[in-house]
Amino acid sequence: MLDEAARHGMVPLLDQHAATLQPPVWAALRLEREFAAAARRSLALTSDLVEIMAALRTAGISATPFKGPALAVAAWGRVILRQFENLDVLVHRADVAEAERVLLRLGFEPGPGAELRGPGHARSYVRGDVPLVLHCGLSSRWLGTRGSVAGLWVRRRPLEFGDVRLAAPAPEDHLVLLALHAAQRLWGRLNWLADMAAMLERYPKLDHFAVRYEARRHGIERVVRLGLGLAQALVDAPLPRDVAIWVRRDRGLDDLVRTVCTRRFGLNAPPPGLFESARFHLRSRERWSDRVRYAARGAGSALALPARMAVRATSGQRDRGRREGTVIPAFHR
Repeated sequence: MLDEAARHGMVPLLDQHAATLQPPVWAALRLEREFAAAARRSLALTSDLVEIMAALRTAGISATPFKGPALAVAAWGRVILRQFENLDVLVHRADVAEAERVLLRLGFEPGPGAELRGPGHARSYVRGDVPLVLHCGLSSRWLGTRGSVAGLWVRRRPLEFGDVRLAAPAPEDHLVLLALHAAQRLWGRLNWLADMAAMLERYPKLDHFAVRYEARRHGIERVVRLGLGLAQALVDAPLPRDVAIWVRRDRGLDDLVRTVCTRRFGLNAPPPGLFESARFHLRSRERWSDRVRYAARGAGSALALPARMAVRATSGQRDRGRREGTVIPAFHR
């Protein structure tokens, strides 16, 4: 149970229920140590986020944190109740260059593969053991288009991080972003479903029509349906009756649910291969135009793979003498 909790990012929640579970002494001590380590990591990353947001604000850049500490506070009320390993910050496309200069002044360095990323892609940075991803839109690589986030900026709400208040996505937007993030990673961790359930429970008046509208606009209705359906089935998420009916209306979900439950949530489940991942992503899209676009981009990525490997290899040799330690992959949670 402890191993699976660590794999699924559920250590903080397991610790919250330790008294009810009454584990043996050795297990309780291990859980206490792992929770303390996860809490220290979450608090340290949150402190880094506050520093970054203050620097961006001083430079006159409007920025919004999402996922990571922002999702922890939005869903659970406390950053230590959610495990995360990197920071995500959204800026306007026109501010990307200046935001990058701010990050460089703060000591961040471009992450692996930065040379191959176009201006519309998210960019990864790292400072010591702090990975950060700078975004200016939704995932263009997975959506196939540059997903507009104009509405997200308008709907932002303040969140409190100690004595600091930061504007973050509204619960409706965080729910869509969470579903998109989990789908990109084939729903491999239970904590994403727990986050969804926590959001639904914490915000009972959440505007589900807005969630459905944004999902439809980005062509990810099936993705959001799958996330809500899995959250209800596996972690007892409180879905309103009309939303549950909307989820079940998609007859293509049953096969996806079986795949997630058997291939991703099984005990010691192996990571999916390239073909399995691509097939699952294609089946997760409801619009044929998006499937074709995704397949075309996948083919392009495969053709560019040798160049990426060469760039990363030379970057590693160039940086080996400058810094030590393992770079945590961007987007890892």
